[in-house]
Amino acid sequence: MSSNHALAWAAALVLLTADVAAAQDTPALGIKVPAEELANFYTTVFPDGEGLPPGGGTVQDGRVVYEEQCAACHGEKGEGDMSKYIPILASEGKPEHGFLWSTGHSWPYATSIFDYVRVAMPPFNPKELSDKETYAVTAYILHLNGFLPEDGSVSQETLPRVKMPAQDYFGSLWEKEESQR
Repeated sequence: MSSNHALAWAAALVLLTADVAAAQDTPALGIKVPAEELANFYTTVFPDGEGLPPGGGTVQDGRVVYEEQCAACHGEKGEGDMSKYIPILASEGKPEHGFLWSTGHSWPYATSIFDYVRVAMPPFNPKELSDKETYAVTAYILHLNGFLPEDGSVSQETLPRVKMPAQDYFGSLWEKEESQR
């Protein structure tokens, strides 16, 4: 073996062992999260309702939860304030010129509203709402947009059947996969 080859092998060996040694010196940051706690963070609700928890909620119950947990940021009737980056939850009628920045007219599936509220709201204490409260707030948001009557309700069975206006503007990978089977 030539001295150049030996030198190259020696350099490679030094680099490899230095890398291993450096990896062993890393600090042990964080804690191991228990599986049952971790399962709470990995929730996904699909457009067809897969992943929805059992239960339901009414518009009336949703109004109470909304007034206590949501109105301070989103306004009394879901009017929001886009100048402060606070989403508009409700708007009257169907938008004339396509897209409108309101949850009711820009989200393709009612199940997505439930899913988002469930994992991200209220922003100062995400996941604070129970499943029943989340169903109720979702029902109230749908009511504010004219998709449910005052005495309406949603449940694990009925929420996926709510037809959102923006659904026609979005494609679904799940529907494509189903049609290709």
